[in-house]
Amino acid sequence: MLKRAFSSRIWPNLVIGLLTVGWILGVQPAFAQQQDTLVIKLPGLEVEALRSSVTESSSPYAVFLLARSTEDVVRQPGLSLHSVLRGLPGLTLNDRGHYALGERLLVRGMGWRSAFGVRGVHVLLDGIPLTLPDGQGMLDIVDPAFIRRVELVRGPSSTFWGNGSGGVLMLSTDAFSDTFGLGVRVMGGSYGLRNVSANVAIPIGNHRVSGYVSSVQSDGYRDYSAGNFTRAAVTGLFDLGNYTQLRVVSGFAVQDTESPGALTQAQLAVDRQGADLRNVNALAGKESTQIQLGATVFRELASGMLSVTAFGLKRQLDNPLSYTYIELDRQVGGASIQFQSAGERARFGVGVDAGFQSDDRVNRNNDGGNPGTQVDLDQQEDVRNLSAFVNGQIDVFENFVLSAGVRADQIDFSLEDRLPGSVGVSGDRSFSAFSPSVGLTYRIGNGQVFANYSTAFETPTTTELVNQPNGSAGLNASVGPQKTNGFEVGGRGRLGRSTMDVAFFQMFVTEQLQPFQDASGRTYYVNAGQNKHTGFEVAMLSRLTRHVQLQATYTMSQFQFDDGELLYNLLPGIPVHHLVLGFDGAWSGLRANLVADFVSLTYADDTNLAENDGYLVMDFGIGHDGIQIGGSKLRPFGRISNVLDNEYNGSMVVNAFGGRYYEPAAGRALQLGVGLSF
Repeated sequence: MLKRAFSSRIWPNLVIGLLTVGWILGVQPAFAQQQDTLVIKLPGLEVEALRSSVTESSSPYAVFLLARSTEDVVRQPGLSLHSVLRGLPGLTLNDRGHYALGERLLVRGMGWRSAFGVRGVHVLLDGIPLTLPDGQGMLDIVDPAFIRRVELVRGPSSTFWGNGSGGVLMLSTDAFSDTFGLGVRVMGGSYGLRNVSANVAIPIGNHRVSGYVSSVQSDGYRDYSAGNFTRAAVTGLFDLGNYTQLRVVSGFAVQDTESPGALTQAQLAVDRQGADLRNVNALAGKESTQIQLGATVFRELASGMLSVTAFGLKRQLDNPLSYTYIELDRQVGGASIQFQSAGERARFGVGVDAGFQSDDRVNRNNDGGNPGTQVDLDQQEDVRNLSAFVNGQIDVFENFVLSAGVRADQIDFSLEDRLPGSVGVSGDRSFSAFSPSVGLTYRIGNGQVFANYSTAFETPTTTELVNQPNGSAGLNASVGPQKTNGFEVGGRGRLGRSTMDVAFFQMFVTEQLQPFQDASGRTYYVNAGQNKHTGFEVAMLSRLTRHVQLQATYTMSQFQFDDGELLYNLLPGIPVHHLVLGFDGAWSGLRANLVADFVSLTYADDTNLAENDGYLVMDFGIGHDGIQIGGSKLRPFGRISNVLDNEYNGSMVVNAFGGRYYEPAAGRALQLGVGLSF
């Protein structure tokens, strides 16, 4: 029996929110015909995340494409992925309110176990995988403010990307232009927010270059949650002849942040803005530096398109925690070769991917936020991945397309223990996977219906393999990969003045990787039974009147344990019901939007005894298209987050020891800024 989903406390706020929305629609002035959207759909464009010549209209998978206009980039604060990507169907993003752990990102429940970073979802930034060969991903280098294009594949995708691909999120920041452009932006706000950024677009003959740099600092809503980020990126697209292009991307990020930790229910009642004293006393936090570089050569052949990609990434991390001090030096590299045929009725693609990950990890005692002299762990962890894939499409008859693909992966883990006197703890583990998929698409008028069967696998990450419950070094031999089989039917297209996207899915996850914590706060993993994920998603973009636009997204997620011990319990950290409503309008150069986010009650642990109440949060933003000043434009903007000043927990640490589940979200906050473009 499905447990209750909405807390009764949400209904008064829900009524207030609906009345506010009604008021806006009722007194809306005669807006100019300029469009301003939360999401700009991109119908008919090729879906790069599917690694084949598939467009949104021919894809048998639930995909969602969006782009942020130049006006959106300039006038929206873009302080978190949650604020930028909120409203994508099937995507759950929890903003923890501090930078130390990164935002909690899930696609149809995949990645729910993650205590930090991203698990179970393959993420790429400007073509460079942020998901590493071992399946973990860190998004520190992503600056949400400069995201221009997003592709979301909402379902098992190991056919295309291998390990850790329960879904795919592909982000792009390039802003190529045929004319020179320069922009600067300054912003300040509540809780000590300070932000300065600049972006540039440079055409050089037939070549294009774009880039950005930004610095953001915040004192934080909670005690001991201050942090700062500096990020930069440069992307270039170069013509090397009539049939060849070179794309070069680079990125850089430096982070220094405090970590307030999660709170218990009792601590919330005393002080929502407080921090876990264990973290404060240990000066827990994170300092990291990440640099990455990648290049892709595209060569158009008579029979199709050949692309060759190579990339490298280096990350340095100093991570004092309440129970240890982690020093990590990570190097990652990879390459791929892919050919996609050109054909009218039949098309195919083949490719090979290879990657390596090398982690130099040292754990010491935490000496007041500094590395101590006692070395508890000193080891070299290496991961190697080699895979091959093939996919194809055939137009069986008019409007009916059959798609299929398969991928084989081999992933090898090895560990060298360098602690003096260690015996028998070095070793290796190997995992292999075979990931098929098949799908059907039928075009009907301005839309299409589709169905598919797809698969995913997910190995334990290096962090999860080296954390052994007995505290010893080495690789945990009792933990293995989880596997997912997914079935899906859906449809998308235009209906009158609206664009619709609907999908129903069911996924079966076996050998589920499940987290648990000990008293120190360290997280361990076991393969525990199986899960069944059942859900429904609907997204709509509609012009309600000539001048008012609505974006509505509803996601129903009934994700249950399907084993004897926790049978029918819901997976923690995922709401059953999630509804996002967004309204946009423009008048005399002014653009305004109101977003209402309704989230149902969520459980914090596997037993479903610890709860996180449902909530409503509303944000309001306003900005100007630009006041002409000579050859430049001045664009002021402002935003009020959590307009109703509701108290709610925006994120949770599931299955945390001692009931320390809750990460409180900020109260009402104001951001004001101005952009200047030349």
